[in-house]
Amino acid sequence: MPTRLDPVEQFTAADPELAGKRLLILGGGLWQVEYVRRARQLGLETWVTDWSSTALAGEEADHFEPIDLKDRDATLALARRAGIDAVLTAADIGVPTAAFVAERLGLPGHPPSLAEYATNKLKMRQRSELAGIACPWYRRVRSTEDAAAAIDDEKLPAIVKPVDNCSSRGVRWIARKSELAAAVSDALAASRCGEALVEQFLVGTEGSIEALVQDGLVKILGICDKTKSPLPDRYDLELRYPGAYDGTVWAALESLAQRIADGFEVADGILHIEFLVPDDGRTVYLIEFAIRGCGSNVATRLMPALTGVDVVRVVIRQAVGLPVRIEPSYARHGALHFLMFPRGRVVAVRGVDAARRLPGVIDASVERAPGESIDEVHDGRSRPGHVLVWGRDRAEVQRTLSDARALIRLDYDHATDVPPLDLVRA
Repeated sequence: MPTRLDPVEQFTAADPELAGKRLLILGGGLWQVEYVRRARQLGLETWVTDWSSTALAGEEADHFEPIDLKDRDATLALARRAGIDAVLTAADIGVPTAAFVAERLGLPGHPPSLAEYATNKLKMRQRSELAGIACPWYRRVRSTEDAAAAIDDEKLPAIVKPVDNCSSRGVRWIARKSELAAAVSDALAASRCGEALVEQFLVGTEGSIEALVQDGLVKILGICDKTKSPLPDRYDLELRYPGAYDGTVWAALESLAQRIADGFEVADGILHIEFLVPDDGRTVYLIEFAIRGCGSNVATRLMPALTGVDVVRVVIRQAVGLPVRIEPSYARHGALHFLMFPRGRVVAVRGVDAARRLPGVIDASVERAPGESIDEVHDGRSRPGHVLVWGRDRAEVQRTLSDARALIRLDYDHATDVPPLDLVRA
């Protein structure tokens, strides 16, 4: 039976080499909170920016400024005024701005060219091809007319996605050409640059890699297999670490991570890589990668619990330009499970605290307060809750997830004692 384990409590010590340094964190959402908390424990003075004046991470920081993450000039002005020593972000939208600020101030960080590759799926695809990294067939489209000309019935089913968004926003699976126009319209509406990709739909097992890069060498933290949402949506329902892959596939996935670091010239930092292993297992395809950690506290809490690596400390030390030691252990299994509930207006949330107290539970959360509504879910940002657990093997992890789910209930204005929907095993 696993014991109660909280990585935030596991890593609480200050770092004398970081004491007094000034850190700018772009983005104040829920998944940035652990970066701010750990940075302050390490002894840094923290600044947080976000468009929302009520951003959760902003409440944890020493200083907060309501600046849109896309506003490079305002962010640079703040960085100069604050005299920052480092800048980082855990949000895709903040990656280009962080690179811009680091370059202008001569700070450690990713170059703007890498930030562009990591946040523009078209340029990522083009560079991947040059690096010999397998990707799905794709076409760029700027209108529904472009899409109709780019694809025929032989290339269906397909995936339609915006070029520059994340969390499965605007991503749609289509099986018929009659569905193409609506899917492209949604993808273009979710794109900041007005472009979308129509891609080959690959059948197989999807997963993701969490890794740290040090002097160009990749250190794998975790590789998972996933359960995805029912089609036509493509968001995640459950991630299981380590993934159930044979040795040949595992070696190919490790090679993929290193080839991304080499091909895109990633010198240091964190990598989140999404991939697909087709049913024949002969080729590993890159779906996309990001130069920030996985959200839902995977990078900040689950990876530390499974590997013993203080991920946030490593990322901050690299952002400041200090050396790091990355020595992960692989003795534990773990999972991220997303809680899904029927639509409706929530009156009460029950059992979350009890679930958090269970042995093996790292975190449990329902992100809807009484009076708020749960709507139909089509992307990763609208999932209403999650549970993070660890255990000695996959079976123990699944038992802990089942125990946690059994405790969590919602009351609606039209029903009481509503359990989570079990879409993973439906």
